[in-house]
Amino acid sequence: MAIKVLDSRGFVMNNKNVSREKVLMAVAGIIMAAVFLIPVFFGKYQALVAAAVTANPMYAFFIVAFARFLAIVVAPLPGQPVAFMSMAVMPWWQAWAANFIGADMGAVVAFLIARKFREPVAARFTGLHDLHKFEATLSGRTRFWGFLGLRFVAAGALDFFSYAAGLTKIPFRVFFLATLLADIPISLAFFYFGGKAAQYGVYIMVAFIALFMLASGVISRYVMKENGKR
Repeated sequence: MAIKVLDSRGFVMNNKNVSREKVLMAVAGIIMAAVFLIPVFFGKYQALVAAAVTANPMYAFFIVAFARFLAIVVAPLPGQPVAFMSMAVMPWWQAWAANFIGADMGAVVAFLIARKFREPVAARFTGLHDLHKFEATLSGRTRFWGFLGLRFVAAGALDFFSYAAGLTKIPFRVFFLATLLADIPISLAFFYFGGKAAQYGVYIMVAFIALFMLASGVISRYVMKENGKR
């Protein structure tokens, strides 16, 4: 059976168009990951990027913030390589501020896109399966503390979480405040300890990031599963 997906104007897109979009997104994601990961694993390029960051800190800040913003709004694009690169070549506080501002601005835009244009447009930026999964978890959690708790455990899925929240009846002020309260301590801890780990070498940093993301993913999956039973 053919799957019908609506575009932003409400017209049906065929499977060929959907497949083409997925391929383009995959290619864009690979290019983005390569651009930001090369300076992490190759010392020569890392030194060049670090020197450029030192010479032009405001430009570097803007590039990192915009890349994180784009990775949240266009969910298939990877945001993690941006965080890894910034952690390796920038002071931890600067890397934190750029990533935090970019990601949270992207979360606000994603929420507003979903709230204004609903599922046909939101699905174009994410994926129907993931969006339905998050929306089902959030629908019964419109109270602030319940939503804040879910926001904490879904720290690694800010893009999907923001789109799904926009499809529910959660007030914008609840979403915005909960996002700030959850992201500030989590991201501060991530970039502070990740920056410290980067001082001992790239592989120590990668090991820390892997453990941090694994723990976050396990906790998130468990909480989402338990909420799905209620």
